Amino acid sequence: MTARFRYRYEQGSFEAAFRARYAPMAEAAQRAIAAAGAIVKAEGRADIAAAGLGAGFVKALRVDIYPQGRNSLNATAHIYHKIPYAGVFEEGVTIRGRPRLWLALPSTPQRYGRKPMTPELFRKSIGPLSFVKRPGKRPLLVAKAKKGKNMTKISLARFRSGGRGEGPFVSVPVFVGVDSVSIRKKLNISAIVRSASDRLPQLYASFISV
Repeated sequence: MTARFRYRYEQGSFEAAFRARYAPMAEAAQRAIAAAGAIVKAEGRADIAAAGLGAGFVKALRVDIYPQGRNSLNATAHIYHKIPYAGVFEEGVTIRGRPRLWLALPSTPQRYGRKPMTPELFRKSIGPLSFVKRPGKRPLLVAKAKKGKNMTKISLARFRSGGRGEGPFVSVPVFVGVDSVSIRKKLNISAIVRSASDRLPQLYASFISV
């Protein structure tokens, strides 16, 4: 006596069964990475705010979780800052001039539109600057501004009027030249990321048992 058996299966059934076995682990891994990313985002933004870098700098810290829209045992968190120079506050740095760095003084408008004020931008958009050498002291870049009651905070319009020679005007220091600027370490984002990474086994265990 001979017997034969034939097994029929739908295309992809083996793959589906294999994936189903690992689905809870993939979900736990995805949720653990997402939770760790949320910790980094919350604590990192709090760290930036505590350093006094402003709301825009705080919101520029981003965390993206991949893959998106599905679970994976290989889930990852991409942590980055949208401001390119943010790293200088994480490590601290000394920036040296070539030959000088020109820093805007308190009397100088700090921005032109959305751009930070620089000597080049001032010359192109507002008016000419004159170099003043001071033996034994830091040099200055000086601009003409129309006279007014408030000489501690001068508007762009008054600088433009002075630059066009619309008198009476006064000479106002707007930039001071320095050899270098040291920016101290202010942020601890790397330590926050390491701490969140160390918590991944605990987070994974909490989600796999749900």
